[in-house]
Amino acid sequence: MFKPDYNYDKKGTKYDFNGEKLEYSLHWLFFHVANAESDVARITKNGTEYLRIQSKVRTAGIVGFFKDIRDMGYSLWDIKLKTPVKTFMSQREGTYIKDKLFSYDLDNMTVTVVKQKPGHEPTTKEYKIPSIPFEDLMTGIYFFRKHGIFKVGAHTDFPVFTGKKFIMTHVKVLKKEKVKVPAGTFETYKCSLSSEVTPKGVFKMKGDVYMWLTTDESHIPVKISGDITIGSVSAELEKSKKGGN
Repeated sequence: MFKPDYNYDKKGTKYDFNGEKLEYSLHWLFFHVANAESDVARITKNGTEYLRIQSKVRTAGIVGFFKDIRDMGYSLWDIKLKTPVKTFMSQREGTYIKDKLFSYDLDNMTVTVVKQKPGHEPTTKEYKIPSIPFEDLMTGIYFFRKHGIFKVGAHTDFPVFTGKKFIMTHVKVLKKEKVKVPAGTFETYKCSLSSEVTPKGVFKMKGDVYMWLTTDESHIPVKISGDITIGSVSAELEKSKKGGN
């Protein structure tokens, strides 16, 4: 049976994600292929506070096998439990078309996954949640930004639900590095993690994924890079609005 072995900063940073908006340009080899954005808002439902995390990816130009890309998704993240309660992902990437809804029942410790392809009956599967907190493909980066151990050589370990199974994610801080992106020049922590936590589709990465996050309490990702089926893809920060405003 899967047994998580945690290693994270339980107190976390004081950074407030509420109101944050980030915009990125995505590049494949030398081509600008897509734009991405994410925004976060704090909401309250039945007395419980959540972060509503939303993201969108849209094609910037038709290049090679990327064709038309229209991805979007959102997640409701329980602030107190540091865990998602619902995540929806819609992927439209050329011939790859799929909607996925993850519903997390934290009382009964189960997750129900509903997958739907146009013209097909939806499929439903249920999985056992091993422990709390855990993350999924949308919330993992926010958990790491809030509760990661940001020291060179340190690693942060926590469980992530990939949509088919729970795995342990190990994020390691490799070094401090100054990085220049369209939004400016930043002092960052360069980190590595497994590509198992990247969504399936044209941007599914292979091997290690590298992230450069700012060294202040916001730990904003200013660059992400990794190999895909053909070549490599990277995302660079174009504009940012910090949370807490």
